[in-house]
Order: sequence, then structure tokens, then C-alpha cells
Amino acid sequence: MSDEEDLPLASASEADLIATARLLVAPSRFDVWAQLCRSRKLPPAWGETCEALLEDALRQVWPALWRRNVAPDRDGKRVWERNPLAALHHTPASASLIRWLTATPFAAPPSAIDKLDALPGAIGDHVLLYLALDAAAGTPAQATMARQPAFRASPLVWLGFAHLFDGAPPAAFDALATGEAAAVVDALGPELAKRWAQVEIAKRSVTAPDKLIALGAAQDATLTAFMAACDRVRRRDLAAWVIDAAAPLLARDIAPMPSVLDVNAPLSARTAARSAAGSLLRGVQAWARWDSQHRGVRFIDDDYDRAQRLLARFETIGQVGVDKAAGWLSQLAALA
Repeated sequence: MSDEEDLPLASASEADLIATARLLVAPSRFDVWAQLCRSRKLPPAWGETCEALLEDALRQVWPALWRRNVAPDRDGKRVWERNPLAALHHTPASASLIRWLTATPFAAPPSAIDKLDALPGAIGDHVLLYLALDAAAGTPAQATMARQPAFRASPLVWLGFAHLFDGAPPAAFDALATGEAAAVVDALGPELAKRWAQVEIAKRSVTAPDKLIALGAAQDATLTAFMAACDRVRRRDLAAWVIDAAAPLLARDIAPMPSVLDVNAPLSARTAARSAAGSLLRGVQAWARWDSQHRGVRFIDDDYDRAQRLLARFETIGQVGVDKAAGWLSQLAALA
């Protein structure tokens, strides 16, 4: 058999499906917007070769996540060393997402975009939804995706992109704090911190009270539900990205104070908007309550080592940062 006969063969439409799957795990290798703008007609099913290549692309999800968090922790362990890892589970929801991303011409008007319904899914499906939104950052496709029920139903998507949503997040945040999902959140910690910090800075230029109210409500609901889930399963460390998001802003005195809110808006709306801007600061206060509990763990207690690690983690904010966060929240209320 010749070398050419050894090469796997796929149809043009199947090649588009494979390219979409590879875009999710390695977006830097693609012109993302050009890839998403193309209009394609897909067959009702794909062949064995296409299926094998798609599975190969999905096997690259773990390495793609590891590349997002390569720095060791204080004990010198990297994310893949401090988490028991298993294969990421995917359901037909992943196939539906890949087909939808491939078939949808994202440059078309919203009325021409087919809806992507939410399906019962596994953590692998949620990771692909997250990666799709991340890959589409800076393009109109991201807003289109965020309007779809499949994205709105994913707790991992809310954790990473709460600023794109309004209303209430799904109630299933407990699923993110156990098993391979916990390893996913751990791997994404640095970029969660970076993205939430960027949103805090962006709040300073928001002028529409309604926009700030919706943003704050989404952030408050997400942080409250996620941190409560971490607390229930004794994985407070998974919420350490909240510290990393707030610490540099507190250190550099970058408060989430909206500079100028629309003076034509009702005073009640402007009051609610200023209060809503303090979502991350309220997350800091929640961490401060945890920190107080950690300080009460004695040397003879079973949780002593864990408490010490979490105490060291919170040192980047410390009491000075806690007091500053409380002061900023008071200023947000006083400005109203």
C-alpha cells in the first residue's frame, strides 16, 4: 500500500467538521472569524474516518486545558499533578455543538441563525461550550453563541462568561467542584481570574444603569452559587481565582466605580447600578469569612494543613485588602 493510500480520507464537509473541532482546542492556528463565517451544508451523518479524527481532536482537550495553567502551585505541583485525572466524558451534545458551529454562518443576521438547544451533557460537553465562547472572543459570534440555550444552561460557561448573560445561572454548580470537572476549573483558574479582573475594569466606563444592574446580578448569582458549591464539597481552593482576580485591582487602587451613569436614568436605577458594580468585592468578603474560619483551625485538627494552604493563598489580599474592599462597597453605596 502506498503512502497516499495510507492517508485517512474525508469528504469536504467532514473536513470542515474536523477543522471546527480542532479550532476549539487550538484556536491560535486558525482565522477564527473566517472559519465561523463560512456557510456549509453538512451531511446527516459522518463516516468512520471523520469520527476517528473527531475523537482524536477531542483527546487534545486535556492538553489544551493544561497549557492554560502551566505554573506550579506553592507546593511545586502543576495542575495535572495535583488533580486525579480521568478521561473527559462527552455525550451527543458535543456532536451537536460541533455540527452547529460548522453549519452556522455567524456573519448572517440573528434571524438566520438556527437555535442550539440545551441537551443533558457531561463535563466534556461543557468544556467545548466554554472553549467555543473563548475562541470567539472579539468577534460577533460570541454574542450569538451566548444567546443559545445550550450555552446558557452550562454552569462552566457562566463561571467563565457571566458578563455575557443576564438572569439566573443554572443551579448545578456542585457538579463543577468534584471529579474531572474540579480539575477543569483548577486548570482554568488563571484565565477566570484574568477575565473577571478585565470585567471589573470595564465597569468603570459603563454609563447605562440597566447594563450594570444586569451584569452585577449575573456575577453575584454566579459567585454565590459557585462558592457555596465549593464550600459544600470542601474544595474552597477551587475558588482561589476570586482572590487572584481581586488582588491586583486592590493593590493598584482600581475600584469598580462607574465614572458617569446616565443622569437621565431614575435615581433608583443609578443606585442599584452602583451597588451591582461590587460583585467581585462581595466575593472578597465571602473569602474573608472563610479566612476567619481557617484561622480557627487548630494544629491537632484534621483540616489544619488544608487551612494553612488556604490562609497562605489569601495572604495576597490580607486584612488590608479586605478593609479596602469594604471601603469601596461603602463608597458605591454612598455615591448613590
